[in-house]
Amino acid sequence: MARDMTKGNITGHLIAYAVPLVFGNLFQQLYHTVDSVVVGQFYGKEALAAVGAAGPIMNILTFLIVGLSLGASILMASYFGAKDYQNLKDEFATSVLSGLLLTIVLSGISLAGSRLFIRLTQTPEEISSQASLYLQIISLGLIFTFFYNIFSAALRAIGDSRAPLYVLILTTVVNVFLDVFLVGICRLGVSGAAIATIISQAVSALALFVYIWAKVPLLRLGIRDLKLKTSMLKKTIDFSSISAVQQTILYVGRLLVQSGVNALGVDAVAAFNAVSIIDSYVLAPGDSLAASITTFSAQNLGAKEYERIPKGLRKMLVIAEIYIILTAVVVLFCRHPLLGIFLKPNETEALRQGMSYLVPMAGFYFISGITNTFQGYYRGIGHLMITLFATLVQIPIRVVISYALFGRLGIQAVAIGTTIGWACMVVFELLMYRRYGRVEALRKNDR
Repeated sequence: MARDMTKGNITGHLIAYAVPLVFGNLFQQLYHTVDSVVVGQFYGKEALAAVGAAGPIMNILTFLIVGLSLGASILMASYFGAKDYQNLKDEFATSVLSGLLLTIVLSGISLAGSRLFIRLTQTPEEISSQASLYLQIISLGLIFTFFYNIFSAALRAIGDSRAPLYVLILTTVVNVFLDVFLVGICRLGVSGAAIATIISQAVSALALFVYIWAKVPLLRLGIRDLKLKTSMLKKTIDFSSISAVQQTILYVGRLLVQSGVNALGVDAVAAFNAVSIIDSYVLAPGDSLAASITTFSAQNLGAKEYERIPKGLRKMLVIAEIYIILTAVVVLFCRHPLLGIFLKPNETEALRQGMSYLVPMAGFYFISGITNTFQGYYRGIGHLMITLFATLVQIPIRVVISYALFGRLGIQAVAIGTTIGWACMVVFELLMYRRYGRVEALRKNDR
């Protein structure tokens, strides 16, 4: 159901829009967690490490697609706020066609270069073939990942965050069933987990297509609607390329960190994969909260309701911090049983390394709530270069500090590097708010 956030209670809009996104993100994390849990429990730490080693490369590919979808969503939300429904549909069609081409290219590159990519990340030799196979199979399903993301982006732009949630619940159930069947019963190992993922992605893309066609005529694209508008394409590229570059830089940074972890051995890789998944349950819903302020800001900017935008930012900062702090407490006090979901009791060294990471990390999760909210805000008002520069501030700091401390602290170095990077990012975003975030600046920049 579409939601017009240009009038009415701000907090109510933000929460009503964000809650389905947060639950959807949690289900999406569960979707990916199942792969690691099933292969880890049935095949041990080597298989878990293989999935973890392929993860950062897979994420770079995925988030290039997400970046395009995010940029298109901002433009569509602005058109929706301005009640310009024809341009909204044209933007959707342009994004579908241009994104499809990008996805085909990315799939080909990933298939051809999977072994090289795995080798470049210093993946231990004993798990490199499994990691490469997992990545190759996932690459075949990127087209389904694209369609799911672009359909979700279009629905979020018009304020509908519930339909993607329902679809994620459905496909998570499908993924769990397929993982257990293909990995546990058919004994297909990491390839079974990858096949389960792409089948589930195909189901999610098809389900959203059917929903849009049946229930959302505003976004229904017929054959005649499928055309690239040059003016739209340029603007889409301007927005989406910045988002895609930002997401790529973020995951290249994570890939470099993963490469450093890989050099520490299989125990470190398995532990880092486990703690990264735990991190995602705390941090990824923060991305959903950021998406809420993005859509809210873009719709109100399109409607020229400038006064509402900073108010929405302040309210979302409070909401984000409440969520982050509560989940951080859970991680801090339940870290051992959480790690036990992924690692067996006799894998003591991997468990020890995971514990050493989670203690400092849980204490500083709250910084991510601030920086994610500001990232969402700047996207919504069209200042994507600020989000890009903020990432450029953070990532080199994270990588350099992690590598400097790996020798002494193991994977705990990543927690320290990440925290310092976040802190520097927040300082930069606050400085930019003085220049671009106030009502007068919003009104001036939108002329």
